[in-house]
Amino acid sequence: MAVRLNVKAIVFDLYGTLVDISVIAERCKEVAADGEAFCGTWRAKQLEYAFLTTLMGRYRDFLYITERALDYTVAHFGVTLDTQQRKRLLDGWLEPTAYPEVPSALAKLAEKYALAVLSNGAPRMLESGLKATEIRPHFRWVLSAQAVKVYKPSPRIYQLAAQKTRLAKNRILFVSSNSFDVLGAKNFGFKVCWLNRSGAQLDPLGPRADFIISDLTELARALGLN
Repeated sequence: MAVRLNVKAIVFDLYGTLVDISVIAERCKEVAADGEAFCGTWRAKQLEYAFLTTLMGRYRDFLYITERALDYTVAHFGVTLDTQQRKRLLDGWLEPTAYPEVPSALAKLAEKYALAVLSNGAPRMLESGLKATEIRPHFRWVLSAQAVKVYKPSPRIYQLAAQKTRLAKNRILFVSSNSFDVLGAKNFGFKVCWLNRSGAQLDPLGPRADFIISDLTELARALGLN
């Protein structure tokens, strides 16, 4: 697959796109009988609270939201956590691992494009995660929702990327594994690539991505970087 896009920069989501948060699911298995369900509920509530605070105009940073989502999940599953268990779960968001192909693919992409991260994560989360995975040097910009105090898929956070890169919307390629993020970015006016690692069902609501890949190596090939 080859695509023709007249873009100057590539902007990436972080969680689930560049970094694997399965470490969190593994840690959830240490405290809950059904660790997968526990992790799934925690993640769903984390996103729900991000959407709600944005709609209500009551921004709280992503670390705070992540903790409150954990509080809900603990109560929902009737789990009791000690201080160390709670810290270990929350630290999972600060200590992700990069997907195997990500470092080499980013190095290749950075030879031609300016790269950025645009994430709902709080600045501390982003810097910690990028440092842990050793991929921070590839990015010219690391942009957090905290700068505009709203969460994706609000147009305001995508506008942040356009402002920082000083590029027109259609000169930016946005890459995310999250369908709500794909819809938001495409609605804003970016060129969009959906990184669908799991073969997930495409959401029927809203605009579609310009193209779909299964990993970043495929993105590099699609852009003619062999």
